[in-house]
Amino acid sequence: MDKYDRIKKVCDENSKLTAKLVDKFLIYHAAAHDNLEKVMQRDFARYSRAAAMLPASWDSMAKAQYLAHRVFREDGLIRKFLYHSALKKLTSDEMKFLEFQADNPWRFSFSTITANPAGDFYLMEDVFRGNDFLLYSPAVTETLKTQRVALWLTLVSFNGSCWQTYGPVNPFNGFEPDDIYFFATEVNADIDNELDLIAEVEANPVPFMLLITGSTLPILISKNYRILRVMAEYDIPNLDTRNLAGQFKSAYSHGVYRLTLKRWGTHPHFAEAWYDENKNTLLLTAMTDRGFAELIKVLAEYGLELDAEPDVRVNQTMLKVASDILGREIDLPDYSHLFQKDISAEKQQELDNLNMLLNLAIPDINAGKEPDYRSIAAKTGMDPESVKDILQQVTEHINKLKGPAKR
Repeated sequence: MDKYDRIKKVCDENSKLTAKLVDKFLIYHAAAHDNLEKVMQRDFARYSRAAAMLPASWDSMAKAQYLAHRVFREDGLIRKFLYHSALKKLTSDEMKFLEFQADNPWRFSFSTITANPAGDFYLMEDVFRGNDFLLYSPAVTETLKTQRVALWLTLVSFNGSCWQTYGPVNPFNGFEPDDIYFFATEVNADIDNELDLIAEVEANPVPFMLLITGSTLPILISKNYRILRVMAEYDIPNLDTRNLAGQFKSAYSHGVYRLTLKRWGTHPHFAEAWYDENKNTLLLTAMTDRGFAELIKVLAEYGLELDAEPDVRVNQTMLKVASDILGREIDLPDYSHLFQKDISAEKQQELDNLNMLLNLAIPDINAGKEPDYRSIAAKTGMDPESVKDILQQVTEHINKLKGPAKR
């Protein structure tokens, strides 16, 4: 018997104990204590609009996962339950199982697959904690039969040999760690680093669980560039924008200079700088990584040494999903309303067409079918070959993220 066969036996035994002690007893016991069921219903009701997008079966599975996490997370209810009279009938092995879980807290993990050493076994990297762990999950294997997954959200527990998933496994085709960090800061504006993010997910997992509503949304790509919102703001007193005339096209309105980077200021990059002379701030915005990098590069040529790390880097799809989950518009720094007459009709049409293309393609992508690029082209007014090229690039990029699906 090889190493993974031995570990699988441990996993199977762990799954049996979990089904008996957690699924059939502890989550119901937990719901009845410490007002937890009321707290749970409140936490889910807060995001009911987004939850309504999901199948009815999701609600019960997600709530079971929520309760199990409350029992077994760091400082969870399991410590209190270990001494409850209801556990007196358990066998010695069953009590040892619960005591072990109490000593090894369950946790939510945003992670990526780095290796698939054996059937249903995956070496995972937790993208925010920075550690690797061995995961046993037939659910991951099933998901990979039909999806190319860039990032996972799972509730995992340790069995002494490896980690196992509990409850829904959440795959994301088009979200990256930057997207999750951005979403977390929208959930809680006080988040300032990855440790804060981890603490927020552990304390308030429901909005992160609801990211499943964007599970199959692809990364949007045009002309081989990923379409993003990339921006950063800098304090720069008394910037003389006249010095930038050689590389930027300038416009002025209400105390703000709009500086469009020549060559990189059009589709798909839309690289622009906005100088607010009242606040003495310079805002850089672009819709591609390359566009933002070119802004940093060109401004350095004029003596402005700016931090090349953006304040915000988020995929367009996350902006929509975050808005749907949180029930509000996502408020990003924006001066464009001051220059409505200066915004080209071509730029606006390009943006509208890309958004419409994505919305039209999503139903087929969700159903595992190839989108009809001719039909999408007719509805958006875009060139059919351009639409076909964009859709092919989306698929190719997702494939590059994770490689061939693991079986």
